[in-house]
Amino acid sequence: MRTIPKPTISPLRVYTACYSGFRDTTTRTKFSNIDNFIDTQSTQYDTNASSKNLYTFTPHTHISGTISKDDMVNLYDNNMVKNKEGRKIYDKLKSLAPLERCPFCGIGTVSTLDHYLPKTEFPTFSVLPYNLVASCKDCNTGKLARYAPTQNTQTLHPYYDDFTSEQWLYAKVLQPLKINFFVNPPTTWSQVNRNRVTEHFKSYDLGTRFSVQASNILENLNYKFTQYFSNPTDIKQELEREYNINKSLHLNSWETAMYQALYQDQWYCNGGFR
Repeated sequence: MRTIPKPTISPLRVYTACYSGFRDTTTRTKFSNIDNFIDTQSTQYDTNASSKNLYTFTPHTHISGTISKDDMVNLYDNNMVKNKEGRKIYDKLKSLAPLERCPFCGIGTVSTLDHYLPKTEFPTFSVLPYNLVASCKDCNTGKLARYAPTQNTQTLHPYYDDFTSEQWLYAKVLQPLKINFFVNPPTTWSQVNRNRVTEHFKSYDLGTRFSVQASNILENLNYKFTQYFSNPTDIKQELEREYNINKSLHLNSWETAMYQALYQDQWYCNGGFR
């Protein structure tokens, strides 16, 4: 996964911008009556997310006052996604992902916003910017409305979790040629953190998705080494160069793990690439 700086826009400002899109004064008043509640809950979300305790929020259908789950879901669908002013905020949040790369998988192109806590289960946070993360379609639709019931089953949150400084994603070369990806967090990590990166890897089906990406590169490498390399030592050095380049960019990318496994595999370097 990749990290994204937490949005700096005020959660209350986002909320008011969304309900201001209603033409009906009565409807706007209904939403404005719970401004303080939304502001308080936004602060609580930030606190819980910072302490890795978002799992402590309880699924609900009533928000506050006369606002229900359907009201908040409608606020997001019609006044954030489709409304002119709300859409500006929506697009701004999407643009936070560097190079439009999905932070959950690192391979997909950002096309939507994902509700880290699903809006159907936690509608209070339907338009909360801290809960809206740029995502690719595969990650968003694959997760659906799943949420973590415990601390160690929480997937990684790009705004609050940074697991990029130590390697936890690895790969292995299989015979016949295939790349298998797996998680192996440092033993110095807490059990909760070890479980969380494993859960993230499983929830987004990253093993399968990374293997598909790797298979395309393996075809290119086969041609490259067959045409231009003959010495296993030269092949190993070329793969190690690619590993170091990718490692400098993203330590836990599938490319880094793949090239690391390839250059360290004697069978592959001695002709297994064919």
